[in-house]
Amino acid sequence: MGRRSVFNELSRIIAGPISVKYVDSTVIKATGNEVCVLDYYIDAECIGNCIKVGRSVEHVELMGELINAVSSVLNSGLIKMGIDYGTERVGVILVYDNTPLIGDVLTPVKLMKLLKVINGKLGYVAVGDSPIVHRFLRRSVKDLCLIADNVLIIDELESSRLRSWVSTNGLIDDVADAYAITLTKPKMIIKCPQD
Repeated sequence: MGRRSVFNELSRIIAGPISVKYVDSTVIKATGNEVCVLDYYIDAECIGNCIKVGRSVEHVELMGELINAVSSVLNSGLIKMGIDYGTERVGVILVYDNTPLIGDVLTPVKLMKLLKVINGKLGYVAVGDSPIVHRFLRRSVKDLCLIADNVLIIDELESSRLRSWVSTNGLIDDVADAYAITLTKPKMIIKCPQD
């Protein structure tokens, strides 16, 4: 709804069974599991589950708000976020019952921004294991525990065996790696404190 750039950004980060439609109307209805994304200047009446995005469409904000909307309408125990953490590029994907929903490649700084935008609770965050991930976890495990019940540490060698299979889903490289990470059995589970 609103600018075509919002629609284009949504189309870029949405994967799997979620469909994105461009809507232009004076009354916007979000029914069932639908979510309407409204531009900041739209003064239309909104009925149902709506998200307003700011003047500049920053994909981190949009992605975080979509994750919040998805986690509010789906069973959180089946929602998993996968993170393929690197020094410059971080593949991030949201998966529901092993189906990819939302994914993008971020910088480490933008990943931290994303974690701050998410206010829903996910069942799991899966992170591929590597020396740089150890440093990331030391700094960020509390942030991960704010959005998830469990942090899964995944053997990246194990997840790489799924890599060729998941890349057939049309996901870009780092996002496909994050997806493979979510599908791999964890070598370690960090149970997050419950509120």
